[in-house]
Amino acid sequence: MSHNSPVLGHQRVELRFTEALKQQRMHHAWLLYGMKGIGKRMLAERLTGLLMCDSHNDCGECHGCRMLAAGSHPDVYRVGLAEGKRDVNIEQVRQMLGFLSLSGSEGERRVVILDDAERLNHQAANALLKGLEEPSAGSVLLMVCADLERLPATIRSRCMLQQCMPLAEHDVRRILDASLMEGDNKPDVATLELAVELAEGCPGMVASLQDKKIADALLAWQALIAQLDHADIGRVDEWIRQHVGIVPHALIVRTLLAPVYPLLQQQFDAASFTAAELLRSAAHDCARWPADVVRSSLRAAPTLLAYVLALRSAIKAMPVDRTT
Repeated sequence: MSHNSPVLGHQRVELRFTEALKQQRMHHAWLLYGMKGIGKRMLAERLTGLLMCDSHNDCGECHGCRMLAAGSHPDVYRVGLAEGKRDVNIEQVRQMLGFLSLSGSEGERRVVILDDAERLNHQAANALLKGLEEPSAGSVLLMVCADLERLPATIRSRCMLQQCMPLAEHDVRRILDASLMEGDNKPDVATLELAVELAEGCPGMVASLQDKKIADALLAWQALIAQLDHADIGRVDEWIRQHVGIVPHALIVRTLLAPVYPLLQQQFDAASFTAAELLRSAAHDCARWPADVVRSSLRAAPTLLAYVLALRSAIKAMPVDRTT
């Protein structure tokens, strides 16, 4: 999708931004926040296009739009988490603020897209706060954030807060239908349906399914654990050992828990309460498995197998009419 294309699911945000631009009430710092994978960074690029377009409609044809499309606009700067780094550091913020303090080369505005804003370390956040307190004339900062609570309240209070919501299913389907068709491997209906289900309104979360090996592996996993209480544990163990190193852990867990959620949403009587609590606990352990592997340096495959076995036992302990 080009920078001058509307971003599906975020038309209301774009309308609010456009109205502020038309009425010359452009705030110097916009904070676009919401779940990962919903297109916030793409939206920031779209809003940058509106600012830099000669007619402010992101026409794609004027000098400003052509420079943006070529990635060479001198008044646009992008910063975010560098590869292999754990946070956005103070030097990155200083360079960004230095850029914003300059006079525009092509117009009155300079724009910075700050991605991964929640990853600012303490020093970087303090430096950014000073820049927000004394904004340079003509500067616009578009911050992209996946975890609003990780940003200091002092920074949040100085920004125009704009929540970005997960996408509706029809928008997710349109995006995935287009993105999964890229390359030589054309997805089948089953792959597209699995992607839509796992995306949960966040199409960016299933981008890895463009890799046919990953898509085929997840389809096989889905078939294996569709009825976990009757699953062949030997085959489950084999799948885990073969694929846990290549398939994103979050997608493994989402596929595993999808059949469990309907059970958790049932109404339980007093006699079933203990079994229901056991199932909730087992599902919670599975859900936190990706983080546990990273945080506690656990061996991914045997830990997942142990959680799957516990979940299987919990499902078996549920009332016999659980599938009705």
